[in-house]
Amino acid sequence: KGTIFDNITKKPVNANITITDLQTKKEIAKTFSDTITGNFFICLIANKNYAINISKENYLFISENFSTTKQDTFKPFVKNFSLQPIEVGNKVILKNIFFKTNSYALSEESQIELLKLKDFLLKNPSIKIEIGGHTDNVGSPEANLILSQNRAKAVYDFLLNNGINKTQLTYKGYGETQPVDNNNTDTGKANNRRTEFKIIAK
Repeated sequence: KGTIFDNITKKPVNANITITDLQTKKEIAKTFSDTITGNFFICLIANKNYAINISKENYLFISENFSTTKQDTFKPFVKNFSLQPIEVGNKVILKNIFFKTNSYALSEESQIELLKLKDFLLKNPSIKIEIGGHTDNVGSPEANLILSQNRAKAVYDFLLNNGINKTQLTYKGYGETQPVDNNNTDTGKANNRRTEFKIIAK
């Protein structure tokens, strides 16, 4: 359960919520947050890994993944979401795009997220985005820069091959130069290994 609200006004938002089983890639729940409170509540099967997608017209979508394998089934998994308006400079971390270690081949589990991004771009044809690839600091800076560039291009190529106009897309690898967390922990490194997109025109 949780609450969805506007990142700027902090007011509740009536948004679309989709839950997908990461293993089967099947959509298993679809609902809305409450118009007045922004609250939502969904019942899920325990011991599974899920992707959650939050979307609303005129906002950037949110995607995250979570696991109920270690969750106390008698207590709700609580997560609140802050939606960003579609504005130049705003970014979305694509948390359900996965690559194998030192590889730029997209995993099958990434399909869910890639199709969400495709739909977002089709619904907003005037928007232009930059796809950014980022790594942790394991390995040489030169190798990490190349890896991040190739990973960003893999997403770019998928979108081109699935009907997105080339004029909406650019891509860039940043290597380890823009960490969002500390590289001294496994969790921090995992957070720094990411793919994101940034609005560059609307």
